[in-house]
Parts: sequence; structure tokens; C-alpha cells
Amino acid sequence: MTIQIPNRLRFTNRAIEEICTLPPDQRSRRFWDTTVPDLTIKFSRAGTPSFVLRYTKLDGTDGDFSIGLTSRVALESARAKAKAALNDLQVQGIDPVEARRQLREEARTPKLTTFTEITEAFIQSKADARPGKPPLMEVFFLRAYVLPEIGSMKFEKITVQTLMDLLSRIRAGVAERKRRKGADGKNTANSCHRAIKRVFQWAVNAEIATKNPATFGCMFPLRRPKRTGRLDEGRFNLFWREIGVNYDGHQQKAGRLAVLLYMTTLQRPIDVARAKREHIDLAKRMWVIPEDYTKTGYTYYIPLTDMAVRLFTMAMALGTGPYVFQSVRAKSGHLNEAALTAAWIRSRKRLVAKGALEEIDIELYDCRRFGRTQIRKKLGFSNEVGEAVINHVGEQHRMSQLYDVAEMLPDMIAAHGKWADEIDAMTMGGVGEALQALEDDQGV
Repeated sequence: MTIQIPNRLRFTNRAIEEICTLPPDQRSRRFWDTTVPDLTIKFSRAGTPSFVLRYTKLDGTDGDFSIGLTSRVALESARAKAKAALNDLQVQGIDPVEARRQLREEARTPKLTTFTEITEAFIQSKADARPGKPPLMEVFFLRAYVLPEIGSMKFEKITVQTLMDLLSRIRAGVAERKRRKGADGKNTANSCHRAIKRVFQWAVNAEIATKNPATFGCMFPLRRPKRTGRLDEGRFNLFWREIGVNYDGHQQKAGRLAVLLYMTTLQRPIDVARAKREHIDLAKRMWVIPEDYTKTGYTYYIPLTDMAVRLFTMAMALGTGPYVFQSVRAKSGHLNEAALTAAWIRSRKRLVAKGALEEIDIELYDCRRFGRTQIRKKLGFSNEVGEAVINHVGEQHRMSQLYDVAEMLPDMIAAHGKWADEIDAMTMGGVGEALQALEDDQGV
């Protein structure tokens, strides 16, 4: 006797059993549950019955969402799954078929679980964003010091204490290996800390990690003794004039031009040494150093005065490579900070030999400190503007924090302009004469 089952009925375990035993000629139709009206039982071409949710897609067309075989999924579970899918569709606009497809794609995608895996993904993402450019400085510290220690750990298990212990070991290890050179390992540990922090922040932004355990403050601040009064207006004049004359040799000239730009812009010596042509717009009179090239990981904005533009023009005329100050000796392809320090020391020795300078403890960085002090105390700019001019940003410089570029830039432009005027005043009008002599010598 043929069983007659209506298309719409209240699903029960017995009713489902009867539906599943229907002969093949009655399996082409769909059976609908009256309790959850959009839940159906549908036979496949092979004759296998499944719970299927019939729903209206966001574009208005009909769709089928397979919940599972009737032999494997309980009726109440099928109804609960159908209700949940309909709720997500109505409330959040989530298409159940599309959501399942995404889950399957994610399941096929290799999951990043260890710190090495997210580190290599971070390095690759930065390399993809900077094609043809050298790896970030963080890569060296990560691979040399960090990955050998915690690379195999699951990144979700890494805690603040894990990282603090690691940084302490790195500092102690460097201090032990290089004690004859007087190194204490603090710089290396701090650089590793910044690198780890950037990896985790990238992972958080990419929704791979949920937290960044490296956001704690610097463990090994470099507290150098305050050096006040080492450089004054008279000594600044001596160094400017000594560095601005008697050029001899291409490489020495590049180093001295770099020091003059450092004195003019008050940026970190390393940022001047590795300045890239593509970061400098002489027409717009702006030098922008992207975050991947800065010590603090924040973008720097440096307005260029007439003096800085003329110095950059001369420096760029020395070569044609990607860096303003090329170096055939350095692996990086550009001058390093030591070249600026050496030019400063040579000038200092000549000044001492001439009897023009008695104090020999005047360092390259004293110029940057002196410039910031003059901008604040003599030229009348606020502390925030003074800090912004020298790009003191980041967690080690709480009083400045990150400045709003659009809001602060006019004051920064004004401060740089006043500083250029102050240099001209301190050198008693000798700046223009020196620059003109340099340009005539170079044919710029």
C-alpha cells in the first residue's frame, strides 16, 4: 500500500521515518515543517534525505542551506539551527551559505599559531608593502635575538612577564658578550622590545591576535646625564663655520653636508644619514619620514627652510641613488650616524688645535639639545612645538605624545623658520656666504 504524506506537516521522528522510506517516485518533492515553516526535508539525486533551510537571500532570490542528513541530525537540533540561521539573516544580514563558505575557507587557510609564524607574516606583509626596499631594522633583532628564544611559543600564551624575562636575558647576554666594549645591552633589549611590539600590533590589526602583551613601558631607559650649557651661541658659530668650509674629498663633503643639515633641521643624525630622495619634496618644502624608517615607529614631518632646501640640493647633486647621502662602503648603501659623528669630531679637533675651543666635551647631540632649548626659551615657542620640531614622539616622551599634524604644522613651519634666522644671527650673517661658497664650489 502506498503511503500518502502531505507536503506540509508537523515533523516528528515517526513522520521523518515515513518520509525517508518513501519509494523513489515520491522523493522529488520537498516536505515542509509546520513548526518551523522554512525547514524542509529534501532528497538528493542519490536518494539521501537531508534537513534543508529554504530562505530568501539578501538580493531577493531563494536559497537552500543544508543543515545535515536526517540520519545524523536530530529534529530539534535541525529546528534550532534553522531558527538561528534565520535570526542571523534577519538581524545581522548574515547569509548562512556565505557564512559557511567563509568558515571553510578559513579552515583551509593555515592558521598562525606560533610567534615565529606571526613574525614571518609581519615581515612578509611589510616586504610586500615596500617592494625592492631593504628589510626593516626590526627583522635583524627579531631573528637574531627574539625568535631563537620564544619563536616556538604559541603567541597567545606569551604574557607580559614572558617578554620582560626575555628582554632581561637579552640585555644580560649582550652585556656579557660585549663587556670589553663597554656595552650594557640596553639598546639591544629596547630595540627587541619595539620590534616585538610592532609584530603584535600588526597581528592585532590583522585580527590574528586579540591583545598586544608588549605595550608595557621601556624597561631600560637610557638615562644619560643632562648636558646643559655645553653648546652656546658662540660655540655653535664656531662649529658651523668650521664644518661649512674647507671641503676636501667627496665622502668627507657628504659627511659635513649631513652635519649641516642636522644642525639646520635638528633631526636625529641617523635620520639625516639615511634620508631618501623619495621622502623629500623640495618644491613643497617638506621632508616626510615614514613610520617604517623612524626610531619611534611614527611618521615624522619636517618643514624645510630655504637653508635646508639649499643644503639638500647640494647633497642630492653628489649622487643619483635612492639615498641623499650615498656610501659605497656601508652595506646599507647610505652614510651611517658614525660618519656625522666623525665629521663633528674632526671639526672639534681643528677648533681645539686653533685655540678657538677649550671645551672638548661637546658632542654631536648637544646641537639638537641646544636647538630645542633655543626654540623654547629664546624664540618663544611652546614646549609642545619644540618637541614636535625635533620629533620627540612616542611613549618615551609623554609630554608631547602624538601631535595633530594639521593643527601643529603651521607652528612647526614657523619654528623652523625662526631657527634658520637664529642660525644666521648666531653666525653673524655668515650662513648665506658659506652656502653660496659651497654652491659655487659644487656648481649647483
